[in-house]
Amino acid sequence: MKTRVATEYILMGSLMKGPMHGYEILQFLDSSLGSTWRLSTSQLYVLLKRLEEKDLLTSVVEIQNTRPPKRVFSLTPSGKKTFLKWLQSPTLHVRDLRIEFLAKLFFFHRHPLKGGSKLIKAQAEILEQLRKKIQERQKREKDPHHKLVLGFKTTTLEAWRKWLFDHAEPFVTRRHDRA
Repeated sequence: MKTRVATEYILMGSLMKGPMHGYEILQFLDSSLGSTWRLSTSQLYVLLKRLEEKDLLTSVVEIQNTRPPKRVFSLTPSGKKTFLKWLQSPTLHVRDLRIEFLAKLFFFHRHPLKGGSKLIKAQAEILEQLRKKIQERQKREKDPHHKLVLGFKTTTLEAWRKWLFDHAEPFVTRRHDRA
């Protein structure tokens, strides 16, 4: 079970390279994860405040001569540890693969982090376990439409597993870990 909303982890990952103010975080998210992830300005500041209250982020106000002061956020050691634990954990629900899992792959690729291959293998194992459970249900199912739906789910899981090894693993290991 997730202890934080995935967006909180995305914000922590945004700060892995170093401190940023809110507008820089929004620009980073839009340019890097805009195809899969959207965050409004109001959501951003609510989440940043929440993460700071939980001691996962810290902030300082920087005075600017010709502009209003800006608040710059940094990841705390606890925030970094929390982010890395999330990053290295497989996604438990298939519905979260197309957004949350793709974000994890992005961070593995962006940062020189080890463990991408391990994540791929763990994710593939979860998908295989789900596939087997669904196939068992499909064998027992009498209703033709339910059988059809279960067949669709099985085929989807098989496609995800193939994609993991054909595309995701080379993406995360291309630059960093071959282990």
